[in-house]
Amino acid sequence: MRKQRFTIGFILVIFVIAIYSIFYFKIFSGAGSHGNDVTVILKSLNVRLDFWQAVSKGAEAAAKEMGLELNVQGPLLEGDADDQILILEEAIERKPEAIVIAPIMDERMPAVLAKVRSAGIPLVVIDTPVDMEPSPVVVSNDHVEAGNLAGLTSIEETNGRPTVAIVSDYEQSKISAERLIGLNQALQPYKDSLLGIYYADDSEDKAYEIAKQLLAGDKPFNTFITLNESATLGVAKLLQEQKRTDVINLIGFDSSVDEIQLLEAGIVKAAIVQKPFNMGYLGVKNALKLINGGKIDPITYIESNVITKENMYTPENQKLLFPFINNK
Repeated sequence: MRKQRFTIGFILVIFVIAIYSIFYFKIFSGAGSHGNDVTVILKSLNVRLDFWQAVSKGAEAAAKEMGLELNVQGPLLEGDADDQILILEEAIERKPEAIVIAPIMDERMPAVLAKVRSAGIPLVVIDTPVDMEPSPVVVSNDHVEAGNLAGLTSIEETNGRPTVAIVSDYEQSKISAERLIGLNQALQPYKDSLLGIYYADDSEDKAYEIAKQLLAGDKPFNTFITLNESATLGVAKLLQEQKRTDVINLIGFDSSVDEIQLLEAGIVKAAIVQKPFNMGYLGVKNALKLINGGKIDPITYIESNVITKENMYTPENQKLLFPFINNK
């Protein structure tokens, strides 16, 4: 029995060491490299956040293809600006040959990114552009186009009679603001098509309450468009509880596991899905171009796809919904 316990304990220790070694290698493999080494700093490395894991996979694929040493880092909590700024400052001290970053919105971020330039390190910004002069090289999803797609989808789902309530995250969110521009462009020809824009502060519970109040009001409408995951989940919960999924259309953004299940069940009528794998891949590819002094476009936009229950099983859309299965 004692020998068996020792054996089990030994195996557990080896397992923990192996996991730690894999994690350590992923974070620090670029340090001290004599080849082209690129540091990628994401908004989160949380393994439960499919979007950022897909960005990481894209970056790894580009690094492998181009023979780069890659150093992928990020805070555990998405939105932890303090931790991300600390990681960025430490990366500047190490002086990699390029830095690719998905910056968390924070008033301190432009000044810290300016230090990257002052250190002579090529900089690529992905996902969320920042206000800097001159503007850095940017790889981003085309959020205006994505918003336009959501608006056009609402028109199609309502046979040309959209009446839309938009539930967003934060009023100051640049990504959501761009999506709203695209939505307004699509809905502009349709008089009285916009019921209003409501901010849930990235809270599923608040989105639920907003939807509850709107459905209890005296202004009829036929569509919710939710601009982020928490808003989608909150509104979907209410529509399920009130058994109104066949009466009110729900159009969301992104493709978390929960959202895919809602799409498959027909509760979410359509999802505007980004291509995070492509963003990570092109971010690293553009970083290498900067390292080599090559010609590069100042901004690279990545299009989104409209995915529905009817088309979610096509090979192309399966790659978007399940990148870890299809991009190995």
